[in-house]
Amino acid sequence: MLSLKWKYCFAAFAFLAIIALLPSSAFCVPPVVKTVRVLSSNPLVPHDVCSGVQTRLKGTSDVAGPNISYSWDFGDGSPAATGTVSDRYVIEAAHTYTGAVGTLYTARLTVTNTTTTEFATQNYPVLIQPCALATRVNMAIDEGLWYLHKTMVRGVSGTVPIGYWTGGAAGSGWYSNDAVNVNAFEVNGFLKTGPADDPYTETVSRGLDCLFTRLNASSIGLQSTPRGLLNPDSNGNGIGIYVGQGYPFYQGGPFVDAIVASGTPGAVAPLGGASVLGRTYRDIVQDMIDYFAWGQYDSSPAAGGWRYSANEWPDNSACQWVAIGLIPAERQWGVIVPSLVKQLNADWLAYSQGSYSAFGYTGPGYFPWGPYATTPSGMVQSAMDGIGRGNTIWDKAESYMRDNFGNCCGAYSAPKDYYYGLFSLTKSMLLHDSNNDGIAEPLKLLRSSTAGVPPMRWYDAEAGVDQGVSEAEPGIPAGIPLGLAPTDGIARTLVNDQAAGGYWSGHDVDWRQFTFETAWAIIMLRRTVVEIPPVAIAEAFPNPVMAGQVVNFTGTNSYHPDPSKQIVLWEWDLDNNGTFETSGLTASRSFPSDGSYQVTLRVTDDGTPALTDTDTITVVVMPPPVPPTANAGGPYNLCTNKTPWFLDASASVNPDEGASEPGRPPNTIIEYAWDLDGDNDFNDAFGLTPDITGMLGVGTYLIQLRVTDNSGASHPSYGGNLSDTDTAQVVVREGTDPACSCVSDLAARAKPTKADLTWTWRPGAHHYNVYRGTISGGPYLKIGVVWAPGLPGKGVYADFGLTNGTTYYWIVREAAINDAELCQSNQASATPRPR
Repeated sequence: MLSLKWKYCFAAFAFLAIIALLPSSAFCVPPVVKTVRVLSSNPLVPHDVCSGVQTRLKGTSDVAGPNISYSWDFGDGSPAATGTVSDRYVIEAAHTYTGAVGTLYTARLTVTNTTTTEFATQNYPVLIQPCALATRVNMAIDEGLWYLHKTMVRGVSGTVPIGYWTGGAAGSGWYSNDAVNVNAFEVNGFLKTGPADDPYTETVSRGLDCLFTRLNASSIGLQSTPRGLLNPDSNGNGIGIYVGQGYPFYQGGPFVDAIVASGTPGAVAPLGGASVLGRTYRDIVQDMIDYFAWGQYDSSPAAGGWRYSANEWPDNSACQWVAIGLIPAERQWGVIVPSLVKQLNADWLAYSQGSYSAFGYTGPGYFPWGPYATTPSGMVQSAMDGIGRGNTIWDKAESYMRDNFGNCCGAYSAPKDYYYGLFSLTKSMLLHDSNNDGIAEPLKLLRSSTAGVPPMRWYDAEAGVDQGVSEAEPGIPAGIPLGLAPTDGIARTLVNDQAAGGYWSGHDVDWRQFTFETAWAIIMLRRTVVEIPPVAIAEAFPNPVMAGQVVNFTGTNSYHPDPSKQIVLWEWDLDNNGTFETSGLTASRSFPSDGSYQVTLRVTDDGTPALTDTDTITVVVMPPPVPPTANAGGPYNLCTNKTPWFLDASASVNPDEGASEPGRPPNTIIEYAWDLDGDNDFNDAFGLTPDITGMLGVGTYLIQLRVTDNSGASHPSYGGNLSDTDTAQVVVREGTDPACSCVSDLAARAKPTKADLTWTWRPGAHHYNVYRGTISGGPYLKIGVVWAPGLPGKGVYADFGLTNGTTYYWIVREAAINDAELCQSNQASATPRPR
């Protein structure tokens, strides 16, 4: 008997004429379901949440209508949220998770065609983190991007899908509003070139393509200036490109930022007029920069700035947007900026600052909307011109902003209440360049020359919280105690200001700026302008620990949101003195006495210029009983043609192993329990190296390990047993996947008490990890690392100290620079024997 689903299908196929008239949702094809990601290239990175704080689960479908239903299973045992999909781009549910830090929940979005009963499901991992500022920042970005995504207006230009914003808290009709919204996605690693199963890839593609329809072209030519003749036409094509909606210098900078942030200078515009369509992004940006150069005011005493129209007396509102376009165009894509443009702009800065510390609007001392947008504007222009710390123009302005940074009571008097200026300040601190070499010298501290006003962390300060010590930066040495923060920095300010709906609004002098605030806030929280920086993640094993025990630190899980870049340097400040005294993927040290100790990891990528990020971890040193530290191993790359599959918890640590109260049994780990299906019940596998062959199908998974000790028996006066959890990523591939045959010729040749291993070295491989076991199929123990070919095109490893007469089994796994293992070889075996 046919199932009801197939009855629907056969009936549909029997009436082809009717089918031709039906919407796609009537066909027997499962919906395409997508869930929002943290990292575009990896759906397994969980969304950060705070216990007890509401979050929003976010997904999309390719179909909508009265016969399309959804169900959000939150993964924590609470009732699912259900409903009808009325907007295929917005399937959301609010939920509040509770639990201990480190608890992983796997939510699932299921979309069903109730006519055909076809359905599809996607996971949405959620991890409870300490409710510290870093977590709240991640949550704020997550919610802000979703607000931008769901308020986009989607349409078509010809045959090309486009998107823009016209209403709500993030759309105004200004074209540059669309540009900053697109830029907010890009700096978080969501790009037009991203994977198709990331819902934001389409959002960015639509928004970016739409921008090219907003551009016009104009003839440009030589300009006479107080410093001589300026040729703005760097590529000699006689045109400049500008935003065709008025205010071209206000609006042009955000357009340049969004195009450069795409990271694809050679991409071709699919839309636009004759001077745009079919041209590369870089060529378009060059013509936009040429238009900026042509439109610069060229008469004394205010030569060197920009305003509403070309060659109009300038103001320090418009000027910042030109600067923020020029800087990334030149530094990131090598676009030509005539040197005379910067020289003239430096003249304008000197004029508009005059004898004041603050920069004026159209001249020195004139502040019709207060000084807290014009002054940071002058600072970001200074960064463009290579003027930084040590130059009085910069130093006076920075001092002014530091002296007034904690002011209250509205945009006219408080820098943090004026996002238009706060965005400029963020840009100036990140793009600071004191020696005009075009390489940013980012500043973490806002400093003042005023007596009694200490430097402070402008980004991550929290009022009343110790700021640690300084790291070395221009004008400030490492190791200076910064004391308690006198006021909140930008991150805490933005987190506190975010509306429940995920947007920001109302923090500017002019209401017309309100709709830009959401994108500005997201970009500021990400601490970037157009570049995508790496993400540092520091981990410690064990943690907590007992005094005198060695703690091993690793930055293995640090990652880069930009798939075209990678982290190439890990540095550690192990003694919290602001100096990164050791480098490497791992580091270690011990701590002499009980207390809390901070260790900071700094990672650097291979970009030009290189970008960095830091993460600080707190190590707790305490007497027994000390909880164990779980280590779930991984990431695991499993193949259906290479079995059995083993997990490995052997890196888990029990710091107080053997300790106990008098007369009690020694402390030890008594259980290794695994959750493989994301239900947060640790009952799917048990043991140090469990065999999970066949328990997972082809796909990607986040699994958990829970280790539990016997503290209830060893230290009964302190309470019950202690546990810790850890997560690991698992990828199961079909045996035909190329990653399942990256090394197929591993061979082992036995000799007395040793064996020699050889295999083909893949060109471009970073290194190989070598594993050995005494049971065919594993489990295997890691025994070494091979960093370079031992013979031309061959990996070579000599395994010494073997027992004659025992058969051994080896595999090798190719690994990336961060030691993430990419694939596994065939198994080789050999039995050493005496001669």
